[in-house]
Amino acid sequence: MTQETRTIESTWDLTAYQFKIEADALNLFIKGTKDKKILGRKCHQCGTVYVPGPTYCRKCLIDIDQVVEVSQEGVLDAFTVNLADVRGIPVENPFITCTVKLDGSDSFLMGTLEGWTEWHSVREGMRVKVVWKDTTSGALADLSHFQLI
Repeated sequence: MTQETRTIESTWDLTAYQFKIEADALNLFIKGTKDKKILGRKCHQCGTVYVPGPTYCRKCLIDIDQVVEVSQEGVLDAFTVNLADVRGIPVENPFITCTVKLDGSDSFLMGTLEGWTEWHSVREGMRVKVVWKDTTSGALADLSHFQLI
């Protein structure tokens, strides 16, 4: 079975959708970054661990409040090699944007990936670790990037 890539050129009107921003999840995550920790919430019913951690389980639809710390290592899930900027102008130094599933978590974090020399060799499933800024202040930017290990 061969896989086919399909391109659909269209617009998607997002004004019809309502988005709920879970400030509690983001606040918990930021609280952990100050101490170079990745914090999430665990459902006491099904055991699902969310990072960042919402206040309810998306599977069981119950309130959750058990805070857990997850590993700072995990697996590269999906990634995009950025060879051009948003205007389509080629960049001098390509970079990789990725999603990572940290060990002990059932959800994904997004960031940039470093530690590669040839982007053609980067593969889904590679092991990565969190790299923190030298000085953390309790901000999203405290998590500098992910590094191949």
